[in-house]
Amino acid sequence: MALPVQPVLQQLFAICLLRAGPQDLPADARLPLWLAAAYVVVGGGVLSSELSFGVGAAQAGADALLLAAFTWALLRFRGFSSRFNQTYAALVGINLLLALLSWPLFAMAPMDPAATPLSLPQIGLVVALLWTMIAQGQVIRSAIETTAGIGLLLAFVYFILASLFIAAVFPSGGAT
Repeated sequence: MALPVQPVLQQLFAICLLRAGPQDLPADARLPLWLAAAYVVVGGGVLSSELSFGVGAAQAGADALLLAAFTWALLRFRGFSSRFNQTYAALVGINLLLALLSWPLFAMAPMDPAATPLSLPQIGLVVALLWTMIAQGQVIRSAIETTAGIGLLLAFVYFILASLFIAAVFPSGGAT
């Protein structure tokens, strides 16, 4: 049986707008795989203006795998392993949607941000990054039944870990 795309996208948008939680997504084990695959393709496209498609897709793939490991470890530690499919689908879905929305900004941003004054596309990318962490923090809060502050802190910790990992594995390719 195929997953209905439109309701899933509507739920992901609702999650990004903090109006729904991971529990509102289907628990189907295929959903996180499809969303992660789409994120890898979109990540390759977004980063292709600065890197090759292959390097961009590899970075997005590394991010998706690291996010899966982080999510699994966090849920297992808190005793909520059964929530993995929906939680990971929500987190990688947030990455996918916000990568799609920020793609035009990334394409318009200066190639060498240090050589230019802060531009509107760069400000937009910072806002998208902050919103990604806020939305992910709310998903984490809901999944592990904690406070919004702890959820946001854990999303920030993930961002730092992923950025360091990507920078170490892809030294010429930057962070996530």
